[in-house]
Amino acid sequence: MDYLYKVKFKGFVLFMAALFGSSSPSSAMESPMSPTKDEAVLSVENHYGRLIDLTAQVSQKNFLKAVGKTQTFEAKLFLKKPGRLRLDYTNGQNIVIDGKEAWFYSKKSEQVIKRTFSDFEHANIPVAFLLGAATIRNDFEVSQPDPKSPRLLELVPKKPGAVMKKLRIEADDAGRIIQLRIFDKSGNTTEIRFTEIQENMNLEDRLFQFNVPEGTEIIEQ
Repeated sequence: MDYLYKVKFKGFVLFMAALFGSSSPSSAMESPMSPTKDEAVLSVENHYGRLIDLTAQVSQKNFLKAVGKTQTFEAKLFLKKPGRLRLDYTNGQNIVIDGKEAWFYSKKSEQVIKRTFSDFEHANIPVAFLLGAATIRNDFEVSQPDPKSPRLLELVPKKPGAVMKKLRIEADDAGRIIQLRIFDKSGNTTEIRFTEIQENMNLEDRLFQFNVPEGTEIIEQ
């Protein structure tokens, strides 16, 4: 009876495999198709098109080619549309954009640089790219540099005379950017990773108002 049972069981398995189109158990667990370039870009654009605000922890590495040195920074990011951003570094530096002006403050030097904010690239604030991530195709030529990582996108600026050479962004399945890597024309790179991301938290506008500490020198550019 044991032998007959085994034969019948084996026959049942083969029948079910044929019924569902494969004799390989792993085929039923295959991963979904990888997104195309356009699908990956659209996912990011849609995500940031719906975004109102966000907070995140930021880990930043700046590689300076001229001196062969890498600098590392940690910060807390606050971002709110339209055009507002705050970046509080653990070393006492702060960057605040209120939608019209950008403030670069250093507690150590007791100085703040104030300049009109036009775009993230020329203001040298890589994380501010997130403010314009809903319109990637308007500003960049896009490719997928690694077939094994379809949500890793390489962006080359369309604008003549752009400061940066290219930008790579890595997004999750929801289109949320988790890493930026910027390459400038001097060979320097800036790598930024976002963790503990929280979105649409109804951040207060006062977060993006810079209050100049007493005794701070203001340098306007």
